[in-house]
Amino acid sequence: MTDTTTPLAVRTDLEHRQSTHTTTGDTVNIGDRYHLAPGAPGIVVIREIQDGGLVLVENETPGPGVYPYLVKPDTLVPATTGPL
Repeated sequence: MTDTTTPLAVRTDLEHRQSTHTTTGDTVNIGDRYHLAPGAPGIVVIREIQDGGLVLVENETPGPGVYPYLVKPDTLVPATTGPL
């Protein structure tokens, strides 16, 4: 299996973009792991931070039909378990 996320992560890491979680005031960084909402079963990983404050997330567990998508960081809840 080929890792297709590395070039995107390297490119955005070089830019050092960050976003601020408006509810908690915490800094959202590339590579951080979150639940989409309180009690949500899956975990997403921040892949890119857009200029307008939106973040590109991708499900931590790959599989068919899993695509990156943009969300506002306000609803994200930090994941408390270690990465897979």
